Amino acid sequence: MSSIVKINPLRFSVVGLIWFFTSCGTIQPEVPASANQVVAVKPMPTVNSTINIPIRVELKPFIKLADQSFDKEFKGADNPCSGLRYQYKLKREPIQLTGKGKTVFLGLDVAYGFSGEYCAACVFDNCINPPIPFSCGWGDESLRRAKIKLKSDVELTSNYRIKSTTSFTEFTPIDPCRVTFAQININDVLMSQIRPELGNLAKMIDAEIGKQDLKPYILPVWKALQEDIKIPATGYLRFQPQSLSVSEINMNGSILNFNVGLTATPTIQSSPWNKPTTALPALTPYKKGSGFEVYTDLKMNYDSLSQQLFEIMKTEQFAMGKEKINITSLKLFPAGEKLGVAVGFTGTKKGTFYLLGNPDFDNSKSSLALKNVEYDIATKNVLIKTAKWMMDETIRKKLEEQMVFDLSDLMNLTKKSIAESLNQTLDGGIKIKGQLKSLSISGWSLQQDALWVRAKTMGDIQVIMD
Repeated sequence: MSSIVKINPLRFSVVGLIWFFTSCGTIQPEVPASANQVVAVKPMPTVNSTINIPIRVELKPFIKLADQSFDKEFKGADNPCSGLRYQYKLKREPIQLTGKGKTVFLGLDVAYGFSGEYCAACVFDNCINPPIPFSCGWGDESLRRAKIKLKSDVELTSNYRIKSTTSFTEFTPIDPCRVTFAQININDVLMSQIRPELGNLAKMIDAEIGKQDLKPYILPVWKALQEDIKIPATGYLRFQPQSLSVSEINMNGSILNFNVGLTATPTIQSSPWNKPTTALPALTPYKKGSGFEVYTDLKMNYDSLSQQLFEIMKTEQFAMGKEKINITSLKLFPAGEKLGVAVGFTGTKKGTFYLLGNPDFDNSKSSLALKNVEYDIATKNVLIKTAKWMMDETIRKKLEEQMVFDLSDLMNLTKKSIAESLNQTLDGGIKIKGQLKSLSISGWSLQQDALWVRAKTMGDIQVIMD
């Protein structure tokens, strides 16, 4: 009695197909299980950076206002019965201004004269001896010249004001009157009369300087650095200022110089910020500028990278003895934390195999290499059965050596775009002048559309106000 063997048609067709493809030299493993899996992008780091803003304030206009309110001529007299009887007059020139460090020096060129007499003693309001007359710079005699000096100690307050404390320091006769009676120096007497007027001048100067509000100097900068700065092919930079600090002043002639330290968290994002501006904060203790540090994600399209790699590998032949293959196509794809490569080939065998590797950046060469390149497990299983020779370490190493991407064009373009964007005129005539110190790769992320490279930019920037 003969037996009948029943054959499952579906099983037969699958076995037949496998036999057909392997016998014809075609290799087609399954796509890696991790293909097109992505890892969430890490939040963009924000680093506090301090930017120097040099401020220049011309003090001459404020001194001029005080000068206009201060008398140009002074007259006075004192007529006691005994002692020194005198009258004087004094004319002054406009106030001169200079400064150094924290101090403002003010000068007055004056011309003066006086006349009088000296009575040694009086009885019943009558001088018992004939008075001794004297004069200097009086009548037909030219006025005598002298220099009066004042100084102002200047500081900046937290409410954006300038505070000055002005005081008289010196009276220096250029061609002095040498008149002395009973050990009384006439010049000292004259100064005792003028000193109250100089005190009034000092108050006027302090009042005019105290009216100066620095906010109009700083507010345009504060607003300008909250604008979006477009960086072509990269995104939109926003400095996001947080606080302001002010340095000690440094006078140079009539110019009051100081630095404002602006603490910010500069950040680049791909789309406009559409964020409202914030109000000007109170000043804080000075923090010297230390430059800026900002991060951005550069996107490298998989198709472009695939084409770049294929141009390198299309002329290569991978051989082991009589067996050989040539690369016919390359396609990159994300595979979790690894970069996947689908490699089409022809030769002794033909088909597709899948590689997985770890992206590794070399900042010194501006290049990306694929390290620890290995066949995916599904590819391994097929090659073991059909083309074990392709798993030879020599071929794997040669494949890994070829998988290097040149990023110098991308890095140079990014540097150029950022550098140009950091040197421009913003609204209100505010000029920013920046210098790019370095651009380096600090990380990466494999996304569906592209390999995202996190670039760290460091540099210096100044804000200039004309």
